[in-house]
Amino acid sequence: VPGNFPKMKNSNGFDGVCNRVQDKEFQEMSDQKACMSMHQPWASLLVAGIKKHEGRSWYTGHRGRLWIASTSKPGQPDEIQELENFYRAHYNDEKIIFPTQYPSAVLLGCVNVTDCLPQEEYRKIYPNGESDSPFVFICESAQERSIRFPVKGEHKICKSTFLQI
Repeated sequence: VPGNFPKMKNSNGFDGVCNRVQDKEFQEMSDQKACMSMHQPWASLLVAGIKKHEGRSWYTGHRGRLWIASTSKPGQPDEIQELENFYRAHYNDEKIIFPTQYPSAVLLGCVNVTDCLPQEEYRKIYPNGESDSPFVFICESAQERSIRFPVKGEHKICKSTFLQI
């Protein structure tokens, strides 16, 4: 495309003009090393693929792989039991296999974020959806790590400095 863009040649022959691929498919297949910390038992349920929608008070434009770390706060047995009962009823399935452990302060695995919907739009698409939060991450393709190593997460979605995967 002709234009008045200055050409910047450097020693490797790169002329400084490039196109950026930013389509949804590319974002979903790339690993931007984005990570989000979550409290237990929600973190393990998301990475196990039982929890599919994660509610937040904030919007994100992130799409694609999102690594999930559990916070240092341990899951409480009563919360775990309450959520397991919720998902049995939600899916009308008494045979759901739940995680046997809910470890804290570790990298658990990842999910693929396909969308982040405002609550109003979420309710139209998922009338019986599991989240009442203002914004809802739609998550698919949950993958648990077989080896979990300790991490200290950060607030919201951050670029991981500990992911060398």
